[in-house]
Amino acid sequence: MVALPLMLSACSWSWFGLNSAARTTAHPTGWLNVAPTHDFAYMPARSGRVSPNRIENTAMTGIVLKNDINESVRNGVANSLRLAGFHMDESRRTLSGSIEAFTVDDARTPAHWTLKMRYVVTDPTTQTVVYTTTKTVRHKCPKFTSNTIAIEDTVKMSVDALIDDPGFVKAVN
Repeated sequence: MVALPLMLSACSWSWFGLNSAARTTAHPTGWLNVAPTHDFAYMPARSGRVSPNRIENTAMTGIVLKNDINESVRNGVANSLRLAGFHMDESRRTLSGSIEAFTVDDARTPAHWTLKMRYVVTDPTTQTVVYTTTKTVRHKCPKFTSNTIAIEDTVKMSVDALIDDPGFVKAVN
């Protein structure tokens, strides 16, 4: 009777290192250059629905930033990739994109920030597209949070979704 709990607990020993290969996954990295701000088109602004520094939202007023949305998103993408371990090298593949939609539903709490981003990886020597995808993420955060923090977190979620795509990792390696 006393030995039974010890024998049953031995089944859980794999959680403590016997099965460490299943627990550790390599974080993908690669080499790429993030294109300049003008190569990150903010489509709602181009269509004339909003100004280049405004995010669409459900409240009476829009969310207006000091900088244009494409600049904030481009810089957020570059920072997230750098923090994830990607090497920024201008001689390799180039990542650009278009911000298809960036909205905030803040009618209730929590607010829902939605970013639909089209990413494009090109070979700069041949100007051929080697990878393209569209990622849509939805981020919940407190209604009265800092816009800067909410944007950074939403962009990071989008980049994380991109990094999880094996096709992207293959394109930048």
